Order: sequence, then structure tokens, then C-alpha cells
Amino acid sequence: MEQVNCDYCNSSSYRNVASQTDLIHKSTQEIFNVVECNSCGLNFTNPRPTTDEIGKYYSESYTFHHNSGLKAFVKKSFIGKVIKFIANSPIAYLFIFIPQISNFLGSQVRPSIKDPIIEIIKNESSKNFLDIGCGSGLNAHFWGKQSSLIKLNNIIKVYGCEIDKDSRDYLNNLNIKCWSKIDEIESKKKFDLIRMNWSLEHAHYPSQYFEFFTKHLTSDGNAIIAVPNNNGILYKLEPNSLELPIHLHHFSIKTIQNYCMKNNLEIVNYFTFSYSSMFYYARDIGLLSKKFNYPKGIIHAKRFQVLLNTFDKFGLGNDLVVTLKKKKTIQNNL
Repeated sequence: MEQVNCDYCNSSSYRNVASQTDLIHKSTQEIFNVVECNSCGLNFTNPRPTTDEIGKYYSESYTFHHNSGLKAFVKKSFIGKVIKFIANSPIAYLFIFIPQISNFLGSQVRPSIKDPIIEIIKNESSKNFLDIGCGSGLNAHFWGKQSSLIKLNNIIKVYGCEIDKDSRDYLNNLNIKCWSKIDEIESKKKFDLIRMNWSLEHAHYPSQYFEFFTKHLTSDGNAIIAVPNNNGILYKLEPNSLELPIHLHHFSIKTIQNYCMKNNLEIVNYFTFSYSSMFYYARDIGLLSKKFNYPKGIIHAKRFQVLLNTFDKFGLGNDLVVTLKKKKTIQNNL
């Protein structure tokens, strides 16, 4: 374990704001602390596993590295898409009197939001795309198969960056160039699109990635960052509802903005979102208090989702998606 200063401002002055063990992956029973920098407000895990230690806290079946077995089969087939379609359509109400199916469909209810990567590819002349923390390229977390590296390879030149060797080998065997870390990428290489899809929170030094955006985005390029939103309603209800220790930094729009200002980047737009099953899951594994007793089932999940959509509009969604560009004033110099 290592004790660290704030990655953004290097301050050694901070206060404890949360403590939790690994209730999600159950890799350890150690307790980890999250602190808030007294200078800039960045939240980070401290002490934290070193770069050599962090690997032991990832399970072998960690979702974003997984490219075989039942989960991967569902992601690669039409089955998952059909289930999500039914859960988010009026058809789901046909199953309200079958509790097991109703509860399962309720867990698949999602907000209706557009994938920024797909929208940019459709509306702009992007020629290449780098996915940092791409895993095996089969699934893009919330966005699903349609936004995965392998799927996008059919319409745009794609590249990956992934620390997991098996995932990297899998992509390289498909002739998709995949580096193990960003400092391996040639200094002159530029990208029209860069995505960090729920991977920045895993970084030991987020500042390196913002510096990378500035150096490697084309003049009109976009970087899309998706991270857990530290100002989300779930974390306001229970500050300890964190994925520790593999989440090393815990961001808000303010702290993302700070990094942008320091690196001559600007936020083009951002939005937050939540989905009901995250609350149920957090309650069931002990991250959220059992006092949260909102009932399950498709009807309740849909009603809950409507309420969450309202919180999202005020920036209180549990996930934060930010689109960045280089500031015009520096584009001619890079």
C-alpha cells in the first residue's frame, strides 16, 4: 500500500470522507479509506494499492476483461438486446404477475440516453478512435455491444489500450492494435475520438490522461469520459457505496473541470444518469442501508426510473459522461 498526495494539486492536506471494504468483488476484507483534498476537493483512495499490487484486487471474471463464458456469449448474441428491449417497453407489463420474471426485467430497466460515441461518428468526420481501458472489446459497459471496439471496427479505424494481457492479445489477434499503456503510443499519433469508458477512476495518475488528451487529440477531436459521479444521489444517500479498492479516484464535474483548465481542455457538454438496479444491487450486497426498501418488480423499477430521470437533470445521476475538446487557443501549437 502507498500513501499519496492529491494527483491534481499535490496537496498532502485532506480529510476522510468514506471507508469501505470490497463488497462487490470480495477480493479482500481490508478496509480502505477515501479522502477529500482540502485544497481542490478531489476525492481519492488513500492509502491505496500500488501499481504492482492492484492486480490482485481484480477477479479473473472482471466484466471488462471477460471474453468467454456465458456472460460474453449473451453480450455477443441477440439475447441481451432482446431482454433489454422487452424490459424497457410496455411488453414488460405482461409479466407483472410472475415475480421472478418481473424482478429480472426490472433489473434491466435503463434510462433512454444516446451514446455520445455513436452520435459523433454519425454526425462528424471522425477517421479513427482510441478506446482506453477497452477490455476485450466485446462490450462497452452501459452502451453495450453496438459501441464496442469490435463492432465499431466495421465503420471506423479503431485502436485499444488495455493493461490486461489476455484482452490485449485477443484484440491484436483480430488485427486491432492494442497498447498496454498510453506512454507506449507514438508521440505524433493523433486521434479524432478518444474514450475512457469507466476506466479513469481506475487510474493511479489521472493527470497523465488529461495531458495525453491535449497531446493526442486532433484539432477538432473529442474525448469522451464516463465515470461514476461522486455527486450522484446514491453516494449522497451513502458515501460508502464505493467500488473499493479498484476505484482509486472519485470524480465530480467540478474536479473534471479542474483537470481541463490545467490542461487547456474545455468541456463541450456533460450529463449524468442513473438506473434503478444499481440501488437494488447496492442494498443487496450491503453498500446501501437496508432502510432503502423500495420494492422490486417491473412496475416499481419503471416508476423509480422516472424519479431518477428527474435527479439526472440536476446533475445527481450516479454516472457522469463528459465530452472534452482542446481549447482553440492551443490547437495551432499542437
